[in-house]
Amino acid sequence: MLKDIAKSVLVGKRVKKYNRIVKAKSSAYDKWQKTIEKEPVIRAEAPVSYETLETGEIVPHKLPEPKIKVIPYAKVWEVSDDKSDDNVVYLFVSPKGKLTKRATEVVKQYFIAHPEHNVVYGDEDETGKGGKYIHPFFKPDWSPDSYLNAFYIGSFFACRSQTLHGAGSEYDNAVRMLGGTSNKKNSPEQVGLEASLLSADVLFCMLAIHEHAFAKRTGVEFPIGHIREVLFHRNPEQDVFYGRNFHNSRHMLLKPTTVSIVIPSKDHPEVLKRCLESIVETTSDKDNITYDIVVLDNGSEAKNRVRYGVFIGKIPAKNGLTKINYLYKLEEFNFSAMCNKGAKNTRGDYLLFLNDDIECVKDGWLRELVSQAQLKHVGAVGAKLIYPDTDLIQHAGIANVRRGPVHKLQKMHDNKSHYFGYNRGIHNNIGVTAACLLISRQKFNAIGGFPEELKVAFNDVDFCYSLFEKGYYNVCCNHIYLRHHESLSRGLDNLDPKKMERLAVEGDTLMRRHAYLYNEDPFYSPHLTEDETISAIIPREDYVPVEDIAYSNVTIHDKGIRGAREDQCLRVGCEYNGSLDNWLYGVTAEGQDEGYYLKGYSFVIGSDNALFDKKLLLRKVERNESGAGPIGPKVYSFPIYTWYRPDIRVRLQDQVNVDLTGYKLKIKKEVLEPGFYQIGMLAIDRTSRLKLVNWVPNILHVKR
Repeated sequence: MLKDIAKSVLVGKRVKKYNRIVKAKSSAYDKWQKTIEKEPVIRAEAPVSYETLETGEIVPHKLPEPKIKVIPYAKVWEVSDDKSDDNVVYLFVSPKGKLTKRATEVVKQYFIAHPEHNVVYGDEDETGKGGKYIHPFFKPDWSPDSYLNAFYIGSFFACRSQTLHGAGSEYDNAVRMLGGTSNKKNSPEQVGLEASLLSADVLFCMLAIHEHAFAKRTGVEFPIGHIREVLFHRNPEQDVFYGRNFHNSRHMLLKPTTVSIVIPSKDHPEVLKRCLESIVETTSDKDNITYDIVVLDNGSEAKNRVRYGVFIGKIPAKNGLTKINYLYKLEEFNFSAMCNKGAKNTRGDYLLFLNDDIECVKDGWLRELVSQAQLKHVGAVGAKLIYPDTDLIQHAGIANVRRGPVHKLQKMHDNKSHYFGYNRGIHNNIGVTAACLLISRQKFNAIGGFPEELKVAFNDVDFCYSLFEKGYYNVCCNHIYLRHHESLSRGLDNLDPKKMERLAVEGDTLMRRHAYLYNEDPFYSPHLTEDETISAIIPREDYVPVEDIAYSNVTIHDKGIRGAREDQCLRVGCEYNGSLDNWLYGVTAEGQDEGYYLKGYSFVIGSDNALFDKKLLLRKVERNESGAGPIGPKVYSFPIYTWYRPDIRVRLQDQVNVDLTGYKLKIKKEVLEPGFYQIGMLAIDRTSRLKLVNWVPNILHVKR
């Protein structure tokens, strides 16, 4: 009886402490934003013009700062008549909220600092109960296809007066078509609020056209600016897109098009059969598409080669299919080389690279992909991929975060819209997966195809990065979906230490080839989560930088963790384990003088996680043909920095108190001798004697 009472008291104290920490951390965004709004705006250096005197002397003159004029969306049509001052920046603002106090100054300083930009927009959030700032929309840099799909620009944008006047005639005509006028005869009441919001959308579109923002870029620079700061607070529950949300419309092809589908496959005849049959059944003669298929086999066993031939021979040539070629050659697996070979052995105007474990579901998917790929500014086009027999997302576009490329929203439910429609409509992304990737042959040839030095992993990402560098915008069509029976083609990389090492090497190769993209993705804000592939996209709430986290002290357990039970109910995810230099400065960083950094999450299934303290564990291992095994019983334990992870709570709604399941820690270089260390976790129930341990395949390589 007394024992139960004592435990109840301990549980109550732990839960109370846990809730106090969660409450403090869950207000981090509101506190962070309000702190920013109190900071002075950094002033840009004024641009300079030069005057040549009669004496030949060149005299510099600082240009005057622009004047900011705030114009409500309801009055955008009144501005084009006013050409009195070229040194004006118009800041157009929604009536459904308010600008921050520093917004006008931030916009002014942006235009001073960026003479190359004539149009700019910024981020925004929502005002919640008690004036608390919530739901920040950290927008991508200029994304033309996302914009054409939805008015993601939202509540405010700004432009130089010369640009507005340059786009004026087109805008006047557009507004008249919408029932408004470009002169001052009609009042806002006559036009109506919704029409005024639409007029703002039309004005932005005309400005974007004037700035050639729907064309291919000449490099990595963008034609329209983006201020990565929240400068507007929307009214409670206001739709950020003002009614023009992501659509599911059908697109038409205006002229006949040919597509060549390239499918690498080995020893999966039944899987390939399902893929081929689904392609034929979901295409139509009415789509203006004819297509051929080439299947590339790098070494199936004899009986499966026969079955491939039988299955392929039975696929009917209908619904646009002209022929299927089967190319067999025994050789080492090299996905890039196989795709390049497939491209050389076909003649279609467009190339579709498809995994053999893809299953097409609904009519029109190929037409939708081609409709995007035919746009001159678009590079690679992908589709949303869903795991079979579920609504779980496998792919909705690739984001490039500090640790490299990740599939955002992976294993999240598609039955709801995530982070401002990220899994809806059409989006620009830094990359898409080659499990389904379509591109025009001309653009494919322009970048030289897939990089054959990347044989297994990251070849599709490298391909997309190269397209981005050439000025193309990559697109993911999340208004359509295909089923992806993932992992049938090859084993999961995170179950085998040798595969993990290969993955790490190819990941380093990718980032060395595109070093300037370290921790940079124009289409994914740095204010969003960097976490691993299973995580939701939500605003980052733990703003403690790595530099401010103290180095963790080590405890050495020569005979292992006494009294601990190894149990799979203790789950551990490792999202980064490597040198601190690499994390801070990228793969090109020299030396490892700063030590090592690890981050991820851990929770106990079926238990109240508020009751547990955790320590990260390392044990030295030696690698062998079957993987890796511990050298001896010695274990190193490290206290962790507890990291607030509301994304884990969203993922694990059936689990108890999982908000504080994240961990971070730094280890000094001299603490560990060189070698390979397996990563694990110790969870200690502070209301009982229970100790749980679990090890994962992730390996930390400590170098000399």
